[in-house]
Amino acid sequence: MRTVQSLGRVLLFLAIVIGPQQTWQLSLPTDPTYQAGVVEYIPGVGKGKAKARESLKRMKEVIESDGTRDLDILVFPEFVLNDPTFRTFVPDPKLQIAPCEIPSYDHFLTELSCAARSRQLYLVVNLMEKVFCANDTTAVGRCDASGLNSYNTNVVFDRQGRVISRYRKTHLYRYEWYDVNVLPQAELATFITDFGVTFGHFICFDMLYWEPPEVLVKEHGITDIIYTTYWFNELPFLTAVQLQEGWAFANDVNLLAADASKPSGQNSGSGIYAGRLGRLVAVTYEEPTTQLLTASVPKRGYRQNYQAPPVIQPNFVPQVSTSRFTKLALLRDYNVDIFKTQLLPADFTTVNETLCYDSQFCCHFQASRTIVSSVSTYAAYRYRLAAYSGSRVTHQRVDPAALKVCAVIACTNANLYSCGHIFPAGVTVGNTYYFSALNVSASFPHAPRRLIMPSSVDGSIMPLPVHTYEWQEFESNNTTAISISLTYPKLDILTFGIWGNYYSTEVSTHNFDPVWQPVRVPNSGASKLGEVKLLVGLVLVALSQLF
Repeated sequence: MRTVQSLGRVLLFLAIVIGPQQTWQLSLPTDPTYQAGVVEYIPGVGKGKAKARESLKRMKEVIESDGTRDLDILVFPEFVLNDPTFRTFVPDPKLQIAPCEIPSYDHFLTELSCAARSRQLYLVVNLMEKVFCANDTTAVGRCDASGLNSYNTNVVFDRQGRVISRYRKTHLYRYEWYDVNVLPQAELATFITDFGVTFGHFICFDMLYWEPPEVLVKEHGITDIIYTTYWFNELPFLTAVQLQEGWAFANDVNLLAADASKPSGQNSGSGIYAGRLGRLVAVTYEEPTTQLLTASVPKRGYRQNYQAPPVIQPNFVPQVSTSRFTKLALLRDYNVDIFKTQLLPADFTTVNETLCYDSQFCCHFQASRTIVSSVSTYAAYRYRLAAYSGSRVTHQRVDPAALKVCAVIACTNANLYSCGHIFPAGVTVGNTYYFSALNVSASFPHAPRRLIMPSSVDGSIMPLPVHTYEWQEFESNNTTAISISLTYPKLDILTFGIWGNYYSTEVSTHNFDPVWQPVRVPNSGASKLGEVKLLVGLVLVALSQLF
């Protein structure tokens, strides 16, 4: 009897300490798919605590909405929750702490932990994290006056609200340089789910670099990627969905991508992609929009049995006027100005040209166009053939890049500087021709670090669906011959071609600015994270004494 009473006390203690553990698991490891959601999300307004409070309220509304009822995992974008003026401590994932159960954490972190546990889903959020400099001696960047380092951080909660993974952004965009620290070596952040999928995750600008994205995929075999971003759309090659779908296609991985929605600031474009099967769902908006996107994602091991919804091609009807996106502000890729280009005649109907950037890299172009209207009152895009090979360029004027590119690009007039721009809203634009055939091909040299992807975008700032073109690769000893061809007529092409990233090995110099020498400030008191570790230690000691 005494033994039973003792056992009862132990179980009661465990129930109190550990809390309720029952979870509702929607998908099983044996299921061929899992249920995913990403949120195109309007950033929080204001600054500091007010921004976090306002954004938290709307994030919880999404998490607790009917749309998430059947989801296994939900992803929010980068930099929409808090900012460098109101950072938070994040528990070490090794401790498996649920901030919902630890009131000393910041309110918005505990609320998100509780929301994940209440909704019984995996939740990925991005936030500004703070770490005491004295406990973070390897960080690159400035230690602020309060003795804290800052990170742009992804945090993953499991179905019980526990922090199970954390990733600190490696490649900073220009607006982060003076507010955010980086680690001297990129983190590889992964986590295993109860539905049999291991995810890797990274943030925004990281996608253009070898580490961590390609290391996760190529060296560690991760087939499902989570991507939080606040992407600045850039024509002709780096609009958000264009890059996301091309990257997922080239790597043949599942990608869950959540972007901020601020079109006037160049930000929009989220989606869920199934590698070479293409996008399951994706959006780009002209107006600020918070939208939950959901999809049943085929697991890589079950791809051969996956039955994609049938694609029903509508009868192609040439139209002079089609919808255009003009309210989404767009950057222009100034790398194009040093490309080798050839302007095509305004009235061209056939093309069969080879354009070489140098004697080592040549692009071949074939095209046919059919006239739609000869009315001269419409403005119409001009087209250039473009070829490039080298490392004189940068990714969005931030870091050095090594690229090989072959593409047909749209221009608003005959001048090269107009390429990568669109006609503004007040201009009446017509499709005077449509492409009935279009092929771009080239031989790309082998390299240990490269990624070659399809790159296309139309007037709605969306890539062409994968079923509307054919992608072919032919391997030889030293090169890969790649060809992309239209398989369906298309009216409003802005970009169509092949974009190869050869991953420059040059170190990002902005992370090592001399004025950024770290100043280490002694820890003047126990941090909230230290208090949590102490609490966990006491619980473990109590459990060891009971047993």
